[in-house]
Amino acid sequence: MDAPVLDLRGVSKQYPGHLAVENLNLGLLPGEFFSLLGPSGCGKTTTLRMVAGFEQPSTGEIYLRGQRIDSLPPYQRNVSTVFQNYALFPHLSVQQNIEFGLRRHGIQTGKQVSEVLELVQLTGKESRLPAQISGGERQRVALARSLVLSPDVLLLDEPLSALDPNLRKQVRAE
Repeated sequence: MDAPVLDLRGVSKQYPGHLAVENLNLGLLPGEFFSLLGPSGCGKTTTLRMVAGFEQPSTGEIYLRGQRIDSLPPYQRNVSTVFQNYALFPHLSVQQNIEFGLRRHGIQTGKQVSEVLELVQLTGKESRLPAQISGGERQRVALARSLVLSPDVLLLDEPLSALDPNLRKQVRAE
């Protein structure tokens, strides 16, 4: 059996007066697609934020490909996050937003950006600013920006909610 690509062991997150996540154990295999479902406030986003490194667990351990990462900063984890609010840079074009992470890691841009633009059906809109495209297109830019980095784990915080049903189905399949 394959080793988990992501392994959460006894992970909890306590805020003053509120336990957001309690003793979560979860192992995800390479290529596996997993969804956290539950009502608002049950800890879904907090769990994603702990895996991404934006929150530290109060207790427990998080492993990525067998390496403990819960004490590493976000930029040292091969994890990409697509946030519900897109988190795009308003002064950067579609292409520049997608290239941002690659440039930060010193990776040449070009072919990967073209491929991911085609994948999310944004070819021809590379030079537009986020304010010049629709909400669904902004969501696809955020998704493309994460996919182009080829992360070990891709975390999605309701990333497909603004897409029409047909495009949502296609992007989910891709």
